[in-house]
Order: sequence, then C-alpha cells, then structure tokens
Amino acid sequence: MTTSSVYSYQLTRNELITSALRKLGVLAEGQTPSTQNYADGMMALNTVIAQLRAVGMPLWARSEYTFTPTTGTYTIGTGQTLNTPYPVKLLQAFRTETNAKIPVEVMAREDFNILPTTSTGSPIKVNYQPFVNYGVVPFWPAPTSSNTATITLVYQRPYQYFTTSTETMDFPEEWYNAIIYSLAVIS
Repeated sequence: MTTSSVYSYQLTRNELITSALRKLGVLAEGQTPSTQNYADGMMALNTVIAQLRAVGMPLWARSEYTFTPTTGTYTIGTGQTLNTPYPVKLLQAFRTETNAKIPVEVMAREDFNILPTTSTGSPIKVNYQPFVNYGVVPFWPAPTSSNTATITLVYQRPYQYFTTSTETMDFPEEWYNAIIYSLAVIS
C-alpha cells in the first residue's frame, strides 16, 4: 500500500471563500469568485472567526506571557503595559520564585473587589477584566517594587484574522468544514 506521507492540510483564505460559495451554489464548476465576492467573503469569514472566540478553550490558541511585576495593576494588549495580544480568557497564573512555581488564584471580579485594598507583598490572587482589544490585570496583594519574582499568565489569545488572499487559518484543519459551512450560512 502506498500512502502520501503528508500530515498537514492547509487552505488559503480564497480557497475557504470559494468552497463556501460552491456550497451555496453561487459558483459553477470551474468558475472563480469575483474580486467583490472575495472582499465580501473575507468580511464574513472574519466575522465567523470573531464569533468563534467564545467557543470552548482551544488548546492551539493558548499563550503565555511572563513578566516581573512592580505594581498592582496592568493593562494587557498590543501596545499596552503588557505588550501581547490581549487575552480572551485568563486560564491560569503562577509566580516563579527561586525556581519554585506558586499558583496565583484567578478570581471572579465580584470576589476580587472585596479584598483589602492596602495590602502589599507577593501576589497570590489575580483578576482579569476584558475590554475591547485590551484588558486589565490587577494582582492582590500588590507586589512591592523590590520584587524579584516573575508572574506567568496563561491565556487564550484571540484568533488571527485574514488580511490577504494567500494566508491560511489560525485554526487546526479539523475546523475547516465547520468554518466553511458557517461562512456559507452567513454569506
């Protein structure tokens, strides 16, 4: 038996849009989409990607950000104090001191808000408040400026959008049919 030895399958933005239009019967065999079809399809495809941010905890979109805290509250997002794509969800946090990893509890906002406000020391609790394209990450107690420990945030980053015709998806190949059919439904 002969096999291909190929383990990866990638479709470009234009191939995804073409496939969705074929499912709708908009394109005949051998026909290609117009420039306007591609432009409209990209807008709809990026809308599908934005909607999928709220689905589950995709392992491929997990990221980590490590920094040395010097104050109690940070903004996180591209161009913010913590300069990384903003978290959709904060999944875990831990402090590293002298090669030991100490959990930092991720708390709900309502529980975090009732903690004492004047405490300083080694952070043991954190909250994440998402906004549009950035978020706020406060720690309790607030770290002192002489702190040498690092904090690592484990979070779900946002999915990358399409900007050109030759880009491939920021999703595993198992998601192709779901995204193609979702695109066909909303197109």
